[in-house]
Amino acid sequence: METVVGHVGRKVMLPCRTGAVKQGGVEVCWGRGKPSLFTCHNAVINSAAAGITYRKSHRYSVSASSSSLSIFHSRPSDSGFYHCRVQVPGLFNDQTFTVHLIILSSPRSVAVTENSELSDGDLNAPHTAAGHIAQEAGSDVTGDDTTQPVVALVQSAERQVNVLQAFVGNTVRASSLIFIPALLLTAAYRVWRSKQEAKRRPDQSEEEEESSAV
Repeated sequence: METVVGHVGRKVMLPCRTGAVKQGGVEVCWGRGKPSLFTCHNAVINSAAAGITYRKSHRYSVSASSSSLSIFHSRPSDSGFYHCRVQVPGLFNDQTFTVHLIILSSPRSVAVTENSELSDGDLNAPHTAAGHIAQEAGSDVTGDDTTQPVVALVQSAERQVNVLQAFVGNTVRASSLIFIPALLLTAAYRVWRSKQEAKRRPDQSEEEEESSAV
């Protein structure tokens, strides 16, 4: 099964992913709901080698190459499950594929128009108006129950990403708190040791001179 997300008023395409689609001369039908055992349930369009044999609405179309279902001017009521059935000759040879379609509301355009007022003393002045300001608003998910599973999956994935980012950030900060002081202590110890070795060298040279004089 595959999930397809579209927007109201736009074209959506539902794929029919079966190996039998590539065979020539097969009959393909699309229906709504889960596929039945033998025929297309609640068929919306049927196609064969000769062309379209049945079409429930002019908004439905089938691709001749891939048998994908195209729905033009999609509506919220189009949301739901669809299935394609490729009718292969022989008993129980038909192949089916199910698609879950989710239609979201289209972005709303808010037009704001400001018209300048003409004064009484300047009636011949050309009328001017500010251009329309189109503001794209975020897409809202329709209240249909069919959208809830996908929305829940998206929200769950976002929460997992946020948790992972927080864990990585905390790990990096903790490593910095441990590594930087250790590095400073190591550098300070090396400086102190080099100074101690520098002090010992003059004492050793004086002792060697005294022993040689004796």
